[in-house]
Amino acid sequence: MPGTEMADDDDPRFGPGPFAGLLGFRILHADRDGATVEADPGPEHGNRIGIVHGGFLSALLDTTTGWAVQAHLPPGIGAPHVQMSIQYVRAAATGATLSCRGRCVSAGRSICSAEAEITQGDRVIARAVTSHAVLQAS
Repeated sequence: MPGTEMADDDDPRFGPGPFAGLLGFRILHADRDGATVEADPGPEHGNRIGIVHGGFLSALLDTTTGWAVQAHLPPGIGAPHVQMSIQYVRAAATGATLSCRGRCVSAGRSICSAEAEITQGDRVIARAVTSHAVLQAS
């Protein structure tokens, strides 16, 4: 995706994908400098004690690091996650926007790595470090 712009809503490479779309994720940008994805978690994204579920946060980190890596690869080449390590720093509240910023740390021919951080306001909520397997075109 080098040099692509996120403005073309009809291009299937752009947009959050079906699962991330179901969760309400909004991709603000994804380019070689990184990716930013936002979400507005509602009560349906909370756990029984009323905070945002860790799985929702994990999916946001997964989506953001995926887009950060994808921006370094040519169209048609995938790079699914093969590892993700998450540090949950503090609880996130429902009803307030989450912003996740990620960047590709290394983009090799077979493995890429990335990192991302979720904030809510000025508070860090969670961080992740990921590895991705580059799927070569057949």
